[in-house]
Amino acid sequence: MAYLLFILYTFGIWIGDVFIFFGKLFSPKLDALYRGRLGTWKQIENFSAEYKNACWVHCASLGEFEQGRPLIEKIKLYHPDVPVLLSFYSPSGYTIMKDYDKVEKIIYLPSDLPRHNKKLISMIQPSMVIFVKYEFWWNLIDELLKQNIKIYLISGVFRGDDYFLKSFFKPFLALLGQYQKIFVQDELSAEILKNHGLNNISCVGDTRIDRVIQRSKSYNIPENIHEYCGDLTVIIYGSVWLSDVPIIKSAIAAFPHFRHIIAPHDVSLSNILTFVKAVDSPSDLYSDDKWTHPILFIDNIGMLSGLYKNAKYAYVGGGFQKGIHNILEPAVFGIPVFFGPNFKKFNEAVMFQNHKLGFSVLNGQDLVDSISSFEKDSTKYLTVHHKLQEFFITNKGATEKIASELDAVL
Repeated sequence: MAYLLFILYTFGIWIGDVFIFFGKLFSPKLDALYRGRLGTWKQIENFSAEYKNACWVHCASLGEFEQGRPLIEKIKLYHPDVPVLLSFYSPSGYTIMKDYDKVEKIIYLPSDLPRHNKKLISMIQPSMVIFVKYEFWWNLIDELLKQNIKIYLISGVFRGDDYFLKSFFKPFLALLGQYQKIFVQDELSAEILKNHGLNNISCVGDTRIDRVIQRSKSYNIPENIHEYCGDLTVIIYGSVWLSDVPIIKSAIAAFPHFRHIIAPHDVSLSNILTFVKAVDSPSDLYSDDKWTHPILFIDNIGMLSGLYKNAKYAYVGGGFQKGIHNILEPAVFGIPVFFGPNFKKFNEAVMFQNHKLGFSVLNGQDLVDSISSFEKDSTKYLTVHHKLQEFFITNKGATEKIASELDAVL
């Protein structure tokens, strides 16, 4: 059964490669992935000529990198002589972080074909591999284990309906059982894995919490933002999609005296202009020479997480798409965070909703009503503020716990 499963899985990977090959003609993202992979082997050749016994960290995209980053930097702090190789699957992660200077090399991960994996491992010769959160490339995992290379998973989240927990995929689950350690974010994930016979589990929390705490202490807000916001109430709409526009328009209409700062997930000029037209109210772009309106669009990458420091409220987008974006970034500043209904796959959002620290809204009126209740009751606002501060104090430290366990093998 295991042999058949791996045959079918490998065929699926091959089909994916064909899709990328032809899809690159129509999708800039697939084109970037295809072209990026073409340069991978030369990058690895250069890396392997200089470094041996590397610590290899793999992240799907930028969000996972933000979870892996605190551990990478902790490893380099404690073990500066250990070379670190960082790989990405997604062009969004690679493109933004390709100049990250805390690792020796950054590459695209080649597709998960057996011949690729044998070549990869023989060239890199890693001392360990760390996967971040969700990445399960089964042929790569199988080859690493065959070559007795230690594998770790950090910031893992597991659910009872994960496909590899079903009986047909039992050979995949058996591979997870051979990891050196699986560090999970929550007790439910640990319980699910233990109920399926895995004992190599450690519940340490989410490394992203350490990252957002670290970042919150180092932001330098541009002076023009300070001047623009002044003493006015600010609401930031972060990583929003066009599907979030009805929510935004309702808040703008209800609170015309607020500063409304909108940071679309896609900051391409065409998308920004589409957003401006959809919002249909006088506004400015951050790149404009002067700002004269209460609505400001952020048309660059990298500012958003720091801007939350100036906000009283935050609405995080994606909840009317596949799922919400990072709500920890605004929450670390102790401000109420609002998001759409598609949040159930995000542990922190579920916890925030259950404890009334974050708030799911179904429409614009929900958001308006929630903000109005905070505006009328300062005690209610301060309660959320203090509870969020307590949450971050209580839940920090996952990175240190993982790093301490890795010390013995680095």
